[in-house]
Amino acid sequence: MSNGYMVFLKYCLLPVTPSKITTKINNANRAITLIDEGQVNLLKKAELTDVEFECMIPQTNYPFALYKSGFLGASFFLAYFERLKTSKKPFQFIVVRMKPNGRILFSTNLKVTLEDYTIVEDAGQGLDLTVKINLKQWRDYRTKLVNIQQNDDSTITGGRNRPHTYRWTDLHCKIRRFSLCHCKEVLR
Repeated sequence: MSNGYMVFLKYCLLPVTPSKITTKINNANRAITLIDEGQVNLLKKAELTDVEFECMIPQTNYPFALYKSGFLGASFFLAYFERLKTSKKPFQFIVVRMKPNGRILFSTNLKVTLEDYTIVEDAGQGLDLTVKINLKQWRDYRTKLVNIQQNDDSTITGGRNRPHTYRWTDLHCKIRRFSLCHCKEVLR
């Protein structure tokens, strides 16, 4: 990619922009076959996006490399990638695309996790390293808690903001699959 690209992993600017970034928006759709009607596609919400790229990590201060505050060797970047992986926390993946005049074309800003990375040392690259990085989109989630009470008339009352009444027989098959602590999520 050209000089008009800047790639950040959390707060870290990659010194050399990857020559190619592959972004795959995964699909959860399912095709089914109907009797005498052919195939139809059942549309679902998109799955998590995958991002893959290879980046060069210089061991020499090249004039084409970008650093926010001076040259940083490969050991800094390798330790940074390891912290991203072992922290078990999502971070921002940002790609800024600019025209030569500095005007921003568009940006990518995804919350991701570092799934895996591979360090390649090749004699053809001299002292420099190549790191293959695989990221996966992160979506925030949380559990919702509800209070469940079994009434004398074999109904269950529960709800977040207002009470709901459910027949025990309607929920029996769902509750049987979950432990008691997960029953609160069934009633959401």
